[in-house]
Amino acid sequence: RFQLELEFVQCLANPQYLQFLAQQQYFSDPAFLNYLAYLQYWRRPEYAKHLIYPYCLRILELLQYAPFRAACASADTVKFIHSKEFWHWRA
Repeated sequence: RFQLELEFVQCLANPQYLQFLAQQQYFSDPAFLNYLAYLQYWRRPEYAKHLIYPYCLRILELLQYAPFRAACASADTVKFIHSKEFWHWRA
């Protein structure tokens, strides 16, 4: 379970994956939203140290907000997140 949740949380750093989740209506499913809330434990240092893409933690946090979840369906949002991640890693 640890490995599965680790991989899923890190997938949240992928803007195209966020768009897929939004377009497939996952963000409208209360069970899925509860799962995202449950995954907040990854923000604790003893778990976060295992992450390769720590930016996923910020996305996990933002996914707690309905406006952000709705924006994830937009191609403009995907481009914006991608550019922010690109320049973060480039710096």
